[in-house]
Amino acid sequence: MTTRTGQARWPIFLTGLLAALLPVFGAAAAPHSPPDRLERVVILSRHGVRGPMSTPEELGRYTKLAWPRFSAPPGILTARGAALMTIMGRWYRGRYQAAGLLGTDDCSVYLWANHTQRTEATARALADGIAPGCALPVHQSAQAPDPLFDAPLTPLAPPDPARLLAALSARVQGNLAAWDARQRPALDRLEALLLQCAQMPCRAEERARVARRLDETPVALRLDAKGGVLLASPALAVGSLAESLVMAYADGRDFAGWRGIDSKTIGSVLPVYGAALDLSTRTPEIGRQSSSYLAMRLLATLQRGARELVLADPVGNDEKIVLLAGHDGTITMLAGLLGLNWHLPGYAAGEAAPGGALVFELWRHGARGEPYVRLLYTAQTLDQLRYMAPLSAGQPPAIATLRLPGCVDTGSGCPLRSFTAHVLARVAPLAASR
Repeated sequence: MTTRTGQARWPIFLTGLLAALLPVFGAAAAPHSPPDRLERVVILSRHGVRGPMSTPEELGRYTKLAWPRFSAPPGILTARGAALMTIMGRWYRGRYQAAGLLGTDDCSVYLWANHTQRTEATARALADGIAPGCALPVHQSAQAPDPLFDAPLTPLAPPDPARLLAALSARVQGNLAAWDARQRPALDRLEALLLQCAQMPCRAEERARVARRLDETPVALRLDAKGGVLLASPALAVGSLAESLVMAYADGRDFAGWRGIDSKTIGSVLPVYGAALDLSTRTPEIGRQSSSYLAMRLLATLQRGARELVLADPVGNDEKIVLLAGHDGTITMLAGLLGLNWHLPGYAAGEAAPGGALVFELWRHGARGEPYVRLLYTAQTLDQLRYMAPLSAGQPPAIATLRLPGCVDTGSGCPLRSFTAHVLARVAPLAASR
């Protein structure tokens, strides 16, 4: 009995001893798991604050009071707009230095801009913040328009007006007039601000005081005489006004005599603009026919060095950060193609804010693990723009983390292989379905 009892206790003693020592020796013996590493970033930025595309006189036909005067001609990046982009660039620099991507005096940044003054100046201003003192060249296409921004040049998604018309019609259940009617309450809110009405909707006599009214645009969804798609309605016609309102506020312009001009009020009248953007630029077929070439080039840039089959030319020359400066449609149409959604405080849903950007971060698990993509949309808030607020890790711009439809998110982001499959399926859905 004594022997059996001792034999029974011996394994118990060993078990307890091993349990006590295992964490010590196990921790020493287990290989250290290296942290995930950021390898490359692609920033697709809209240009910064510009002069409105319409003159104050043209815009003033829709308003009770005079429209603010800008410091720059129509379509030109303002001085404040350039300074704001440099502020944003400094924030990118701080973010990617903290992530270990950029060194102290790192100039590994590649710039590409569309053929307009506002995009070229935006690229330079961002570079002044991201890579100060580096004197980086702004690269551009030898052809104009630049196929990255303006021309669908991929056989995977050739222009097809009939297919586009069918896609738009499906988005509105075949009745654009009914879709427009559903936007009327949001349209009334915008009109009440422009006309400075005491109540909403504006009374008939208040609406009669302006030269042009928002409801004068006829509803149309058809192929025009040239074979293109004609898409028009009162709600779809608010783009220039909403954009100019945002740009004027962001540029610090004086709304002399206007009531209720602050970021909260402006944000409250933008939903109709968001609905217009969603239909007119974020319909996936629009993105497929206009942004497939851009999507393939972005994909190739992320794939560089990742042991993936590259199906297009990358942008840049293996720089750590690739920055492309385009327009609002550049961002919203690509987002529509990929199925990306965001809603930053103070803006319309899916709005491409002045200087805002879609950001694609390529990370790798450990030293040789699987690469994955983190996606985000970021932009300075309206008040950060108006008051030129400094940005930092503690006071960042507004940021939305994006989820890719159908991607099996590992908790860190979308595996690059899943991201690749998603892009290829969206660019050529007919081929993918065969």
